Amino acid sequence: MALILFVAFVALTNSQSAQTTQASRSTAATIQKATAAAASGDLAGAEADYSTAIAAQPTDTALRIAYGNFLLTGRRYADAIVQYREVLRRIPQRPAGQGPAPHRVDAEIGLASAYRGAHNYDEAKRELGAAHLESPRDPRPLAALGDLEIELQSYDSAIAHLKSAAALRPNDVEIHERLLIAYKAKGDAPDALAQASAVLAHDPKNAVAFFTRAEIYADQNKNELARKDAERVVELQPRNVRGRVLLGKILLRTPADETPAQGVERCKHAVDVLEPLASDPANPPDSDSLFLMARAYQCAGEPDKAAEANAAFEKSSKNDRTTKENQTQAKHLVEEANALAQKNDLDGAEKVLDQAIDLDPTYGPTYSQLAKIYYSEGKMDEASDAIGKALDRAPNEPEFLYVRGKILEKQNRLEDAVSDFERTVAVDPGESDAFFEMGQIYQRMGNRAAALKAYEAATRLAPNDPDYKRALDALCASQ
Repeated sequence: MALILFVAFVALTNSQSAQTTQASRSTAATIQKATAAAASGDLAGAEADYSTAIAAQPTDTALRIAYGNFLLTGRRYADAIVQYREVLRRIPQRPAGQGPAPHRVDAEIGLASAYRGAHNYDEAKRELGAAHLESPRDPRPLAALGDLEIELQSYDSAIAHLKSAAALRPNDVEIHERLLIAYKAKGDAPDALAQASAVLAHDPKNAVAFFTRAEIYADQNKNELARKDAERVVELQPRNVRGRVLLGKILLRTPADETPAQGVERCKHAVDVLEPLASDPANPPDSDSLFLMARAYQCAGEPDKAAEANAAFEKSSKNDRTTKENQTQAKHLVEEANALAQKNDLDGAEKVLDQAIDLDPTYGPTYSQLAKIYYSEGKMDEASDAIGKALDRAPNEPEFLYVRGKILEKQNRLEDAVSDFERTVAVDPGESDAFFEMGQIYQRMGNRAAALKAYEAATRLAPNDPDYKRALDALCASQ
């Protein structure tokens, strides 16, 4: 009997192993197919591949991470957060000493990247810190944390984390690249130059190291060294705009003891470097590039082209100033409209917002404020249109998602409203109002357990809010 049970156990184990292998192959095939579709520009096809596969294999964490990464590259941060959160829910943290659970660190790093993309830097730092504590031998959380701190201009912290990551993986060029950038941003030229050398020792064609070193040499007026490194950047990456602008600036510096003929040749070289910046109509050169072009043409003995470039520079500079002034004025007008709306002067607020849109049609909060006014007036179609425009400009802004959720709730589209409130708390887990609204909707739908959970979350975040407490107490009393 024992032999029969053993044989049955082995057969079952072999069967489970075969099923796992088959599932892994299926997952790999789906990811490969979806990746190929996305690379060819068929984003809808990639989305369909992932959605179909996850519906069939909802517990496959590798599949969900791949889908989260796809959403991340499309800047769909709220949806990516949902996928990574689901992975972490399915893979609990292991006790100390057992090592990290497979895929958990991947999900934590992806989650932090999504929070960072949505500008929720506190949550991003918290997730990376937790990932490091769970997996102290994995350099990736430390490297990601250091990269985030560069963006936040916390250079000492960035350097400390990146050095720790480099100690765990000494030959990782990308970690040394970020460390180089952190030292450069801090103003520590000697350590930055040392990192540049370390990067180039591992990767002799590293454009980041050449560019950063060229900037440092240029700041130190070591123009010949700077020129050589900038030339390498343009050679390695001909479409690198910043590299061409840097090389152009360096070439327009006049060396000592230069003959007039040598000066003309130097300036002609600058023209050759800068002219490609004006060859792409879809990406016209900015004011700085036009200014450099005008100088290069003048120096190279081409006054007509210099005058043309200078006129373009003047026009571009004027447009830049006007755009900046309009953006600033639009923000002030939105604040004014908000004050008027609070005084119940909705007509006045609408007129002010129309002025803001005329000045800067790209500013999302204008449309969000307009949506709130339409909502107050009961104009749901207009409100929906306005908040749609806000989300077109900032699709991951939690306030905009919340407003659309309220509008959908008013239109009795309850499931869609819940979806937007879930996106709201995905991007901003501290948004108590969204939890409260979910509780209200779940209660209307008869889902008492979900309503209770939502009310508890809202009350936990804002324990002194009387509406939250009243709703929670009433639901508990009714049960």
